[in-house]
Amino acid sequence: MLDKDLETEILEILDNQNSVLGVEIAEVLDNRYFEIWRTCHNSAKIYSTPFGHYYLRIDKKIEGLARLSPSILRDFLTYTRISTLANFEQAVDDAKNSRQEHVRISDEKRDIAKQIISETLSPQILERTGILIAGDVCRNMAHLVPRPERSTGKMVRGSDIDLIFVIEHDDGLKDEIEGIITEAKAIYLQHPALREELDFVVNTLDHYREASSFKGVPNMISCKAALEGQHLAGSKAILQQSTDILLRAQIPRKVIKLTETAFSDRLRAMERLRKDPDVIGLPRERRLFYYSDEIWEFMLS
Repeated sequence: MLDKDLETEILEILDNQNSVLGVEIAEVLDNRYFEIWRTCHNSAKIYSTPFGHYYLRIDKKIEGLARLSPSILRDFLTYTRISTLANFEQAVDDAKNSRQEHVRISDEKRDIAKQIISETLSPQILERTGILIAGDVCRNMAHLVPRPERSTGKMVRGSDIDLIFVIEHDDGLKDEIEGIITEAKAIYLQHPALREELDFVVNTLDHYREASSFKGVPNMISCKAALEGQHLAGSKAILQQSTDILLRAQIPRKVIKLTETAFSDRLRAMERLRKDPDVIGLPRERRLFYYSDEIWEFMLS
């Protein structure tokens, strides 16, 4: 069950250090991601101190549609401090400092989002539009780990900036916003000094009335994102109307139920992966460990 040789290599890295991130161990040991993760979780001499937050993802490729984000591997690499028992207390302090760094990065990306909005959308548009920021940023979990943008392959600065624009009804406003923000998206992606990935959607209140049926993956994702997003700019009154629609449809209760399922599945998968290395070959456990969008990032087939 335990790779003693790899355990020794990891302990040598930890020697004379308070704690390190999982990614720092992986970089030294040839990115042997799964083997390193298993060794750290099977060793009685190595301790893991996670400091991230977990949240629900709706995933059509998972039975039950619910999984946790970040993936097991991303959580280990980016949101976990690794230490020996002797340095465990210091690792806890290091984890708090790391957490604050993610808060700082999230604030920075939030400011970038506000800058984009203020530079591109007129006061007249903002009066008719409520804008939410979602994803890692709204959870103060944004990171700067370089990764390829999905559609172009261009390297970007860590977490993307997810924006949701909510309008009362579509009288041409949707196309106007989409055109403006698409142009901004291209600039921030291509400019070498920026390299930010901006994802966005423009939804009407009628969209949420339909989506609140919570039937089908797109509707589930749309409702969950709107429920969890934080006000960034524009009309709070419009956003309150969309929230009221979700509350009347009992979307919070449904999201909590799915989140509980995702937590249970995650814990079972981690235990299976820890005990049996062959389990990583099973589709469900492999997806929970890596998540498909990260496979390119982790250089896996």
